[in-house]
Amino acid sequence: MKLTPITLAGVQLSAEEFVAVNFRLWRARPRTRLNHWILGAAMALLGVSVGLDAYQHGRLTQPSTLVFLAVAVLYALFRAGLVRYQLRQGYAKNTTLQQPVEFTLTDTEIIGRSLLGQFSGKWSLIRRAVWVQPHWLLLYPTEAACYYLDMRRLQPPATPAEVAALLTRHHIAQQTL
Repeated sequence: MKLTPITLAGVQLSAEEFVAVNFRLWRARPRTRLNHWILGAAMALLGVSVGLDAYQHGRLTQPSTLVFLAVAVLYALFRAGLVRYQLRQGYAKNTTLQQPVEFTLTDTEIIGRSLLGQFSGKWSLIRRAVWVQPHWLLLYPTEAACYYLDMRRLQPPATPAEVAALLTRHHIAQQTL
């Protein structure tokens, strides 16, 4: 059965959405999760140490432990803020992301059209797909770049389930965040 082309018209990623989507991707990376786990464990141990010190002695006898805890908390906040800042800067420099794109998904390829031009690629070039809830599907032809598809822009009668089925037919690995 031949698929009726699926169209997503006027897909445009705002700076806020770009930061939110990519921040979720960053948090889901194994290295980031490991770093958060180690940092969380260190903060928990430092917190227990501060609490025990205050409980046993009625006051802090090792204020350096509290300083280390404060530094760990500030580091966690600074790191998250820095990542968001870098994502905002990356969005501001990438004018391609700021242009509305019309995507057409056919049986054989993905086609994109914008004021900057047109591109197309066979499904075999898409390495993986990431569903970033609630609205975004990211299609990766390379590890460093992706197409951002906004499922709110899906033209009826097409549904996200049809898009997922198309990806499955083409053996594209799908992940949900």
